[in-house]
Amino acid sequence: MRILHIVSSLNVGGAERFVLDLAVEQISKGHSVSIVSMGRKGESLESEVKANNLHLFLTTNVFQLMALFRQYDVINIHSSHCLLRSLLASIFCSSRIVYTRHNARVHFSARWKFIYKLAYFKLHKMIFVAEKARLNYLKVYPSFEPRSFTVLNGISPINPKKHVMSKVRIGIVARFVPLKSQHYLIEAIACMSCTENIALEFFGEGELLEKNKQLCMDLIPKLEVTFHGLVSNRDLIFNQLDILVVTSETEGLSLAILEAMSSRTPVIASNVGGNPELVTDEFNGYLYEYADIQKLADCIKILTQNAKLRTKYGENGYNRYNDHFSMKICANEYLKSYS
Repeated sequence: MRILHIVSSLNVGGAERFVLDLAVEQISKGHSVSIVSMGRKGESLESEVKANNLHLFLTTNVFQLMALFRQYDVINIHSSHCLLRSLLASIFCSSRIVYTRHNARVHFSARWKFIYKLAYFKLHKMIFVAEKARLNYLKVYPSFEPRSFTVLNGISPINPKKHVMSKVRIGIVARFVPLKSQHYLIEAIACMSCTENIALEFFGEGELLEKNKQLCMDLIPKLEVTFHGLVSNRDLIFNQLDILVVTSETEGLSLAILEAMSSRTPVIASNVGGNPELVTDEFNGYLYEYADIQKLADCIKILTQNAKLRTKYGENGYNRYNDHFSMKICANEYLKSYS
């Protein structure tokens, strides 16, 4: 099968990382796989795409996309930012058009209602990465129900070499953009009375990076805090984390949580989107209501003070990942959806 994946960029992000893992797994099964990026040349994941022998095209031109689409059996769109151009490019081609929605937000504007009317005539399947996201979407666009499917995200294995450190390392892996809400972790730590055994690790870049650095200086000036910037090597990231925290306002099916589960790292996550499909309270971590910094602080306190509990939750998460969220399982489900 000839498969073309379309992403808005090759910057490090959950959807972009997922597409790369999925494409590599599809190649291993004997399929011909390429990627179109509508971003810029030289973005952080571009070298990994080429290292995995994936064909890469950089374009936003509808006519170039038209010519490309005719060469593939399946066009898998992975970003709402790419949807309209891809739909226009697909008008005169017979390829199966599949759209994967990687987040839980539902578009309501007149512009999006027009785009989804066009999508209704061209989409072969619409894939959601969490069942809750699918059901929320269908409340607004019920006509897509017969072509809507939930395929839970998967990731390739992560094998970090965790080292025992003097402090418990708590971290967030996410871009510094409003919906990721990293400031709530900083505020939660600030309201804790005992933080001598804690260190904070932030991975990612973005528009709110400097604002969060300043917040750390204002609220927790004595705490050990490291802003690592953009790190694409997942083994290196999870070498340095004992607990992953997800403070997001909304999520599809979080790749960061899946990576934590794969690396035997317990998770504390906001109870939004697909997070409760991955994290079960007091099994592989804790859920708390979004923006409830006191509850977040309470969860952090419990886990930082109990190494055996961290190990138990980490193992439980790994077993859940291995049984349900490996990339092999996910890739098989995608191939079924392409038929």
